[in-house]
Amino acid sequence: MRSKSVKYRNKIQAPDLPSNLAFPLFPPECLEKGGHLGDLALSEWVASGQSAEALTLEFLLIERSVFSGTSFRRLKLRDARLLKCDLSNADWSYAAFDRVEFLEGRLTGLKAIEAKFRDILFAECKADLALFRYASFRDVRFDECNLREADFLGADLRGVSFYGCDLQGANFSGAKLELADFRGARLEGIVLQPADLKGLIIDSDQAIALSGYFAQLLGMTVLESK
Repeated sequence: MRSKSVKYRNKIQAPDLPSNLAFPLFPPECLEKGGHLGDLALSEWVASGQSAEALTLEFLLIERSVFSGTSFRRLKLRDARLLKCDLSNADWSYAAFDRVEFLEGRLTGLKAIEAKFRDILFAECKADLALFRYASFRDVRFDECNLREADFLGADLRGVSFYGCDLQGANFSGAKLELADFRGARLEGIVLQPADLKGLIIDSDQAIALSGYFAQLLGMTVLESK
């Protein structure tokens, strides 16, 4: 079980994890609506396909566990570290995440529509096709994640960092991007409008690449000089 937090490049509060977490012999078999689970270190927990609304999960270390296809709408997840966990095609919409680390996880197709993220680190995660529509992000960092064709439509991403991420084909239409940092990210095929660019941080190479995209979007024709 990983015990040390990843070193952050920006100000994000790490999970507040107790030193005396319990190690149960067997993980929980079934989660119930409105249930609570906390103060545990869990490994190889298989909860795939379960459905439970308004769960509260806190003070957890979870390693190599499977939550694929779960429906945990309105989940409250705080002070937790998830290492190498599978959340593919899970529906965790309208959830509230506070001081959580997602490390080396599989989040392909995860639904987190209108979710609230605060003090969150996503590191080396595969989150292609994830749905973050109208979600709110505060003090959040995506570090070297695959976010191909992820959907951030209308999301509040002010101040969020996407260091070294693959954002090819990702949708940022209508997103709030003031002080969002895209430097070092791959932006081919990214979807956004000129009005979405206000306050966005990019590097010089990205600026050149995006200029052609917006010239085409605005109906301009770019020709070599004679």
